[in-house]
Amino acid sequence: MRSPASTGAPPRADRAGGATPARPDGPARSADPSASGLRAGAGTLTPAARPTAAQAAPRPGSGPTADPAAAVTGLRPAPPDPRLPAGRLGVGPAVPVLELPRSWAEARTALRFTAEGTPQDPGPQVVHADELGGIALLAGLVAPGSEPPPDVRALEAAAANTPWLPATLHAVASSGSLRAAAAGINVHHSTLQDRLTHAEHLLGWPLRTPQGRLRLQLALTMRRLARP
Repeated sequence: MRSPASTGAPPRADRAGGATPARPDGPARSADPSASGLRAGAGTLTPAARPTAAQAAPRPGSGPTADPAAAVTGLRPAPPDPRLPAGRLGVGPAVPVLELPRSWAEARTALRFTAEGTPQDPGPQVVHADELGGIALLAGLVAPGSEPPPDVRALEAAAANTPWLPATLHAVASSGSLRAAAAGINVHHSTLQDRLTHAEHLLGWPLRTPQGRLRLQLALTMRRLARP
């Protein structure tokens, strides 16, 4: 079988159920014809057999060092997995072998929601397509390299001269409370309040109301999607 995706190497599942990158000079083949599913990642493609019960356990999504893009985005970092390459990775759902092209396409969409995980590009480096839900629809509205929406332009302009802004806004958007956000970026709660007052002035909308926080979450997500 061949993956129709244009980036990354085609996948191959090994007999033991682990995952290894496919050879770049030939089509991917399953060593086990009874294999029921593969997990495909976009970017640097890494397949995996259907996860075991231990691998399918809920991923961590809370605590000051976690990145639980909570209720709205649903973007949670995956636990470390030696089978996955470092860096940004979109992961498609586990599917039967014949449906691998669909998993590959969904993985490519998930890849667009990832971030570098740096202070200037904070966010999840690994995004699972089956966790996006309706948020995936945004990928069809914001084309890579297109003119960013107004809120994204406001974010970029504000961040240009305010180095702490992206990480601070991501912490606020992805944490359950402002105190948790302050702990996540190692600043005092009062310092975070001062930063938010300054950020609200730069952006032009409130960040401490439910509607303002939703607007912020969408703006941060669209910022990744508009990336060339």
